[in-house]
Amino acid sequence: MIIIGGGLGGLLSAALYSKDQKVILFERSRELGGRFRNFDRDGYALTTGALHMLPHGSTGPLAQILHKVGANCKIVDSDPYGTFLYNGRELTFSEIRKSLPMWDKIRVSKLFLKMRYSGMPDISVQEYFNMRYSDEIYLKVAKCFLGWSLSVSPSELSMNDLAAIVKNIFNYKGPGIPMGGCGGVIRALEQVLEKNKVLIIHKKVEQILIEDGKVLGVATEDGEEYLDDIVVSDIGAKATSKICPPDSIGNELRDTIKDIVPSAGIKLNISCGESLIKHNGVLFPLDCERVEGALQVTNVDRSLAPQGRHLVMSHQTLVGLNIRSEVERGVAELEDIFKGHEIELICAQTYFGKNPVNRASQGQDLSVDSFQIEGLYIVGDSVKGPGGIEVDGISMGVIELYNKIKKS
Repeated sequence: MIIIGGGLGGLLSAALYSKDQKVILFERSRELGGRFRNFDRDGYALTTGALHMLPHGSTGPLAQILHKVGANCKIVDSDPYGTFLYNGRELTFSEIRKSLPMWDKIRVSKLFLKMRYSGMPDISVQEYFNMRYSDEIYLKVAKCFLGWSLSVSPSELSMNDLAAIVKNIFNYKGPGIPMGGCGGVIRALEQVLEKNKVLIIHKKVEQILIEDGKVLGVATEDGEEYLDDIVVSDIGAKATSKICPPDSIGNELRDTIKDIVPSAGIKLNISCGESLIKHNGVLFPLDCERVEGALQVTNVDRSLAPQGRHLVMSHQTLVGLNIRSEVERGVAELEDIFKGHEIELICAQTYFGKNPVNRASQGQDLSVDSFQIEGLYIVGDSVKGPGGIEVDGISMGVIELYNKIKKS
C-alpha cells in the first residue's frame, strides 16, 4: 500500500495496515502529523492545527484505532464535558435545562429523542430553532457548540447533520485530552510505524498513476515511480484530483469537488499565571459574538506550558477576511470572560484558504471511494464519517476504509 500524506489520516491508515503488509508513506514535510502536531512557542506546546482535545475522548474512534494498533497514549476524559457562561454565571447543561419552564424542558427532551431515534427535517439548525423556540438560549448553545466543534454556524448545518452528531455523542461520549496534546498522539503513532517498518519517504507525489480505471502507483517530483495497486490519499479531495490524470475523473465528481467549501476559524492561545477554568472540559461563553469555546489544557497536562503558567486555547469561526479585526475582537472577548485575571496572548492562528480548519465543511464530506478508480481511496478531513467531529470524524473515515479493504 502507498499512502500520500503524513497527516493524522495518513498515519492512522499506515498504523492499521502496516501490521500485515508493506506500507510506503510519502510526506513532503520533514515532520509527520500535518495539522495535528505540536510546536514550541516559548515553552508552550502549541499546535499546528487542531486543539489538544479529542471530540470523543478515550472511547471514540481515534482512541479505538490507537488501542487497536498498540499506540500508547493516555487520554483523560473531560469531566464535565463542558460548562456554559451565561449572564455572568457558569452553568452545566443540566442547570440550564432546570432553569427553563416545564414545557421547554419537555421540548428539549423530545428534541434529543428525535435526533437520536428518528429523522429530522431537512432544514438548517437555525431555521428549526427559530420556528420552535422563543428563548434565545437554545440558539446560543447551538452557535457555541457548532462553532467550537465544526467551525460552522447554525445557519450552515442541517438538522439531519446535527442529529448524526448527537447520536455519536450518545455512542462515544464526550471529549478528552491526550497526554502530550496532539504531539502525544503523533509520537505514539510514529513508534508504531517504526515498529512495523513503514518506509517513510519525504518527497512530494507529483502524479497518481492510473490506467484503464485502475491504480498502478505514484510518481514523485524527481520522476521516480513507485508501484502498488492500492493508493490512499490524505491530502484532500481537491489536491488528490489535481494529481490524477485529467481523463481519469468524471465531470460530475470534478464539479462536486470544485463546490466543496472548507471551514475557517481562528485559534487564540493565551497564558495566565493562575487557573482561568476550573475543569478539564470546554467553557462555552454564550454571550460572546466571536469566541465559541475555550479549553485550559494544563488542567490535564502541566507539561504543555512553562512551570507556573497555564495554557488556554480558544476557538472562533472566522467571519469575513479582516483577520486583524477578528483576532482583536476575540482577544477583547477573552479579556472580558476572564476579567480580573491578567492574561497574555501567546499566539493567534488563522485557518482558511489552503490551510483551513477542515477541507470540507460538515455535511460536504465525500466517501473513501468517491473517485471510483479501482485501488484509489481518500481519507482525512474531507472524508469524515457521518456526524464525525474533527479528528474523530477523520478516524471514522479511516475505519470505514479499513473495513472496506479488509472485506474485499
